[in-house]
Amino acid sequence: MPNSRVLVIDEESAFARFLQDGLEQRAISVACIYSPGDENGARAFAPNVIVADKKMLSHKNASLLRNFGNVGRKLPLVLMTGTDAKLQHGSAASARAGKAQIVATIARPFEPDMLAELIDRHAQDSQKVDLDSEYIKALIASDRLLDNLVVEFQSKHALADGRVVGYAGLSRLKTRCAISPATIFSAATEMSLEIEATINVIDQVMKLAGALRKSRKSVPVSFNCSAILLTQADFVDALFARLHKSPNLRGSVIMEITEENRVANIKVVAEICRMLTRYGLAVSIDDYGTGHSNLDRIAEIPFAELKLDKEIFWAFCNNRMPIAILGSIIDFCHMRGAKAVVEGIETPFHLEKARLLGADHGQGFHWGRAVPPQYLVKDWRGF
Repeated sequence: MPNSRVLVIDEESAFARFLQDGLEQRAISVACIYSPGDENGARAFAPNVIVADKKMLSHKNASLLRNFGNVGRKLPLVLMTGTDAKLQHGSAASARAGKAQIVATIARPFEPDMLAELIDRHAQDSQKVDLDSEYIKALIASDRLLDNLVVEFQSKHALADGRVVGYAGLSRLKTRCAISPATIFSAATEMSLEIEATINVIDQVMKLAGALRKSRKSVPVSFNCSAILLTQADFVDALFARLHKSPNLRGSVIMEITEENRVANIKVVAEICRMLTRYGLAVSIDDYGTGHSNLDRIAEIPFAELKLDKEIFWAFCNNRMPIAILGSIIDFCHMRGAKAVVEGIETPFHLEKARLLGADHGQGFHWGRAVPPQYLVKDWRGF
């Protein structure tokens, strides 16, 4: 299959999310346009196929395709049927204006395999491979990053019996779900923007934790926080203020510290963590084994949980990492009174291997993908 980069022009809906996930699982990169404000990011994404709902290509939205008129060649266009058959003629006119070529029209609902086959047949090889950083820059430049961010939650399970023991809040882009938070919040992202985005995530996490308590399904909910943020006074003050206002959530919220490639002063981070634990916020070390994390470096942090990065765990599953190394990390956690969590559990084989290590909890696609909060709490209302 060519390096397929598919732009989906559709309304924001559960179907659009299903389509995005389904294509990404088939190694097809996907970005979406839900409103004209998403166009700058879509251009930076540089698609080589467009999949569009007919009703989104009516005369008043013709500019969506005209923005791709400078590509120098006709882009293959797959039309999904809309609600009004009379839009067929208008859609064709929009396609011509935008140098797009209609190669197929398909009716909903359809299987992603069928669409993936069409994409494979018509996509041209893309000379550009890694454009995610350019996509993020385009969203930031058009002031669309924060509007695009949503929080979804993946369950965490006890390895012994499979019960749900928590939920991990994950930052996602509505228009490009496959981009990892590490790409969204890199050194190229302004610190003030990362602070604002992380605070938004914390607010959603605390809201879900409170809702779960009220529904008597109380399990802790976690949020990711880069270590460098804990050295920023504005962020720390905002976090303390929220914990002070919500004493009822003691023990219900976990902060997962990520380090990535930005080195933070570990003594400052450890001291802030000690102060936060007095407010009832538990601390977790996320993606252990990546970045600059090592046992000596994290020993000063009062963590209650350590999450083994999935790449290290998979290396163990593929006999490329001795059990003694991962076992010593888990023993270190237990000596500290902390839980050990294995990330990346996607198959029964992975589950068996995680249990063999003696870890406490697991997280991964074996139990399901991250979902919006309304899947977990009835009558959920966002901000």
